[in-house]
Amino acid sequence: MRAAGDSHVRLRAMPIGGTIDWLDAQELLDELCEDQLNLSMGIACIERALEGAPRGPSARAALRSLDERIADLKHVRDELAQLQLLAVDARLHRIFLAEDAFSDYLRGLYGWAHAVVRALEQIANSLRTLSPDWALFRWRIEEAKNFHFDELEDPIRGDLAALAVLEGGSSRVRPQYIGALCVATEQLFVAAHALEESLDQRFC
Repeated sequence: MRAAGDSHVRLRAMPIGGTIDWLDAQELLDELCEDQLNLSMGIACIERALEGAPRGPSARAALRSLDERIADLKHVRDELAQLQLLAVDARLHRIFLAEDAFSDYLRGLYGWAHAVVRALEQIANSLRTLSPDWALFRWRIEEAKNFHFDELEDPIRGDLAALAVLEGGSSRVRPQYIGALCVATEQLFVAAHALEESLDQRFC
């Protein structure tokens, strides 16, 4: 993984047995790599927009609030990158198959993050002219939240537990690999909930 300011991770694992399942999982992981890069680029655009914003008393509180939300968004991005880094190991690809809970959750999380980036970038640009539309911003943030599929957290935990039972004793998947994936997943859940709570607070 690169430096904290550039969390893009290029995933390319070697297949085991050349199965269709591996190809499906690799397709998802490649898709998530592009999402990771686009998310980092979007955050950089917000930060550049904020550099040109006025620093007067009327904008100072809003800028401080935006900085806090951007930090929370970066935390989610970095936890996603860490989880995807673990997914390089093709022995764990069973959990990343299309239409499974984990796949839906990760796609949704990126959809949410991208929508938050667009809302933050719009409000950051409007602050440069001291004409922010906070009502529109709040509506966009509320709409974006629909992509945070936190109801999938327990099914994902169940799938990870099933993977541990199915593969944990085999020579292909060592328990520590599954354990590391479980830890990274829980850290991602925590970061996502922290972002949602942060976005629910008043900005100024």
